[in-house]
Formats: sequence, C-alpha cells, structure tokens
Amino acid sequence: MTKVRLRIRNSGLCWAKAHHTMKRAPRKDIRFYATWAEITHPDRGTILFDTGYTSRFHKATSRFPNSIYARMTPVEIDKSEEAHSQVKSEDVRHILLSHLHADHVGGLRDFPNAQCWTSEDCKQEFANLPVWRGFTKGLLHDLMPEDWLSTCNTFESCPAFLHPQLGQGWNVFGDGSIVMFSFPGHASGQHGALVQTENHGPVLLAADAIWNLKALTEGRTPHPIVRLFFDDWSAYHQTLDKLRSFHKAHSDVPILGTHCPTTYSWVADKSHS
Repeated sequence: MTKVRLRIRNSGLCWAKAHHTMKRAPRKDIRFYATWAEITHPDRGTILFDTGYTSRFHKATSRFPNSIYARMTPVEIDKSEEAHSQVKSEDVRHILLSHLHADHVGGLRDFPNAQCWTSEDCKQEFANLPVWRGFTKGLLHDLMPEDWLSTCNTFESCPAFLHPQLGQGWNVFGDGSIVMFSFPGHASGQHGALVQTENHGPVLLAADAIWNLKALTEGRTPHPIVRLFFDDWSAYHQTLDKLRSFHKAHSDVPILGTHCPTTYSWVADKSHS
C-alpha cells in the first residue's frame, strides 16, 4: 500500500449560526472555515482534496438570483489565502472534489493542468441543473471551467474497494493510498477520502458529512432547520451512522470534516504539516 503526505490548508470562510450547525451550541455567529487538503503522492505528485473559496465567489454571486447564496452564507476570502497562493499551480496534477459547493470548488479554475475527479452523481446534477437554479443546490456554474463536464473523471471509474464500515469505495490510483467513499445527504454525490499517510497514519477526510466531530461522539447534529439546504436529510443520518460505526472500530483514525474546529486546528499546527 502506497503512503502519502497530508497537509490541511484553509482558503477563506463563511459566517454561520452556531446553534444551526450543532445542537445545544450558543446562539452566536461563528466562522465556518473552508479547509482543504494538500496530498503529496510519491508517484502522482501533488493532489488536492477540494480547493476552498476564492474571490470569484463574490463576482459569481453579485447578481440575482445567486446573490441569495451570498446573503445566506456571507463569505470572507483574502487573495493571499486562495489555494493557488499556497500551492504552485504547475505542481498540482489531480484535484479530488468531494462535492460541488462553492467552498469546495472555488479554486478549480486556478489549476488548469490538473486532472479533476468527482462522482457521477455530482456531474449528473450539475449537467441537469439550470444555471439560474444552481444556487438552490449550492452550485455556482461560473466557478467551473467551461470544459469541466467533458474532462472530469469519476471516482466510479476506479477499481472497487470494500470497507467493513464504510462500504463500497473507489481506489483512485489503484494503490490503496486514497480511497473515495460515498457520504450522501449534505450534497448530491458527496464523497469522502480515506487517505493512508506517512505522517499521520490513516486519515478520513469527511468533507461536509459532519460539521463537527461532536456529531459522532456526542450526537450533537445540526439543527433540523438546515434540512432545507441539505440534499437528503434521511441519507445524511445514514451517513452519520456509517461514520459512527467507523469511529467505533477505528477510534485512533482522525475524522476531519471540512468545517470542524479540529480540522482547522491542523492548519496552524506544525506537527500536522
């Protein structure tokens, strides 16, 4: 099994209501950081798992109806925080998109030479959703390269891999280093990645399957009001059950949700670099 090096980075944030993101949280605004992962593979080079926000979000949401998206999730992003300011564009050979929300695909245009990957369901939803309705699913068509649908590979085209807790997965490079698993609920086609690292052992990148690890450890899931913005509330809870089973069987494996404070703590912690 091939091992890689993993580094968690961050590009921007949006503001959210704490009590919406987690039960029994205080009624206050909190920073929802847009973290992503830089993965260094010994043969495949630099791989990104998501890309965070870029300032293009503001242009893409400057007019109605996309402006509704910006009002619902106020975004802050500095140019120096954008993914291409942290990782050289020419070094990035692959980008794995967990799903297509703006805080995950914002930097995709900045890496034109990278091979993009996502799920079949993500591509299907994007292809079928009219541009004017994209914001209702968290999708901003202007953030995606023009040829994205025709050039993006799908996880399902990779060798299958069966995990006892996570179920059917997709062995992206065929060497066990990165295996993608379906984590539906929050967004159509969402996938997470089980990454075998040299510096941290196995790490599960859970994307938005959880917003806070306490959803697994203390049952502090989001307020039901957020179901209005989720793709499938029932599937979301089924994914949580899957992750709880994984956490119970592998309590030593870090589970990193995109917006979880634990994940953001890895950004500044040099022991996690």
